[in-house]
Amino acid sequence: MKVAYKVWLEKQGNPVFGKGIYHMLMLVRETGSLHKAAEKLQMSYRAAWGKIRTFEKTLDLEILERGRHGRTGAHLTDVGLTVLAYFERIQTEMDRLIAKGPVHELMAEMETYVKVQSRSKPLNKSQEASKKKSLSPTPSRS
Repeated sequence: MKVAYKVWLEKQGNPVFGKGIYHMLMLVRETGSLHKAAEKLQMSYRAAWGKIRTFEKTLDLEILERGRHGRTGAHLTDVGLTVLAYFERIQTEMDRLIAKGPVHELMAEMETYVKVQSRSKPLNKSQEASKKKSLSPTPSRS
């Protein structure tokens, strides 16, 4: 078993930034084109543009520098690059907490508990003793 999670940012209870727009902006940065980024994500240009506009309007930021009539492509503004960097740092910290922090320890405890409580295989004497001891488990608070 493992802990799975998704990270997204909300404003006033509404999602404004997550993995989807993050990947789109990364592709814009790589390709220099919102059209190419949308194609790679198998979405329409209109849908991609809509996500960008919604984000910019909600946070009152400009994250995409537009080319003249789509002829010069699209590039991330300094603000857009900074937003990407912050999201990457948030994701990295969450990954670290899951891999090595209290959540990891709780997951290890839970796996042990599930193995002990499992009905699919016979228990040896030490497992039987652990099972009796852990009938009313109390997760540790580290």
